[in-house]
Amino acid sequence: MSANLVVDIANTCDYRASISMGSGINLTVGEIVDLMHANTYCNVWCAGGAGSGVIQLRIQTSDTTTSGSFTDPTSGLPQMPVNVESGGTFWVNSGLWVSGNYSVTAPVADAPQFCSGGIAFGAFQRPHQYARLISVSGPFPNWFVAGFVSNKRTTGSGGGFSWQPLAAGSVNV
Repeated sequence: MSANLVVDIANTCDYRASISMGSGINLTVGEIVDLMHANTYCNVWCAGGAGSGVIQLRIQTSDTTTSGSFTDPTSGLPQMPVNVESGGTFWVNSGLWVSGNYSVTAPVADAPQFCSGGIAFGAFQRPHQYARLISVSGPFPNWFVAGFVSNKRTTGSGGGFSWQPLAAGSVNV
């Protein structure tokens, strides 16, 4: 048995988009998102139109907005968080092409998750105030948007929060 909790995202979470893209664009550095008022356990999301093909997003965080200061938030964690791999990579949608043909009309190994549009989530412990996404998605044939969502920090209850994650998992307030 597991417990579920429905959360009022509109009033209790910080949520920001970092990348909004049309099709056919490969490498894009997303906007910097300030998550100062959010807990350190953070969700990353991606929503897109219909289409086959992998969307690969790299998560980066920093304490400043200076170019070159952003790093991988998964570095040093004893285990990887939900749907995020080492290097801060968040994979969305299906499909590594079976044939090696990278055409957007080529068949892929699995049925596309975004066969009629979709959304996917991952999670990680955010060790810094600022976050951004870098899309290295390749030829995804439709639009997609991606960003971050995290519960807001609260005061007056709980043990506070920490910018220094010690283990993969939630740091609650």
